[in-house]
Amino acid sequence: MPNILPTETSVSKLEFKTKRRVSFLGVLLTVILAVVIIILGERIMFDLNRAANPMIESTISRGMSADYYMRSTDDLIIEKSNLSGTNIYYPRKQSSEYKMYKLLIHSAFVLPIFLLMFLLYYWLNLKKRNENWFVVVWGYMAASIWFLLHLIGEVGKYVVNQYKNAAIYIILVFLALILTTLAVFIQKKKVEN
Repeated sequence: MPNILPTETSVSKLEFKTKRRVSFLGVLLTVILAVVIIILGERIMFDLNRAANPMIESTISRGMSADYYMRSTDDLIIEKSNLSGTNIYYPRKQSSEYKMYKLLIHSAFVLPIFLLMFLLYYWLNLKKRNENWFVVVWGYMAASIWFLLHLIGEVGKYVVNQYKNAAIYIILVFLALILTTLAVFIQKKKVEN
């Protein structure tokens, strides 16, 4: 009887090819990249709100004198930025309008960024399978997910303050729709590949 040993199947070779090799330094640099992008995005969102929100009465850098702004701060609300050293003043009576404009401005920034990063992730990791960009795309995707969670938190806070009774239902339905859609889309594309 001949001595026949089982050979490797093509499935095991295929599994080896689909595994991605990622260096520790690449992962570390990607984490730092994600943090840098998050800080940059937070600064951009604050500055966009400062420049485009019509409810803002004044902005003052922390280095300026307190006498610079003569109006009493009792009828103004101060919003501070830890990243830029700038304070925003808006009327207390128009707080809900300010927050609505702020949400719209942040949405106009975050949603296109998230969709762009999601498409980039899909194209590079699922369609093209480019191993050189695999780790870097995760940094951008993590930052865009942070921005989306930041926006969802702002929407939730606004809804809770404005619509106290319906807030929990609106937030949970909104989260369920977004997460279900994204999970089904990713799983569908993963199974196709």
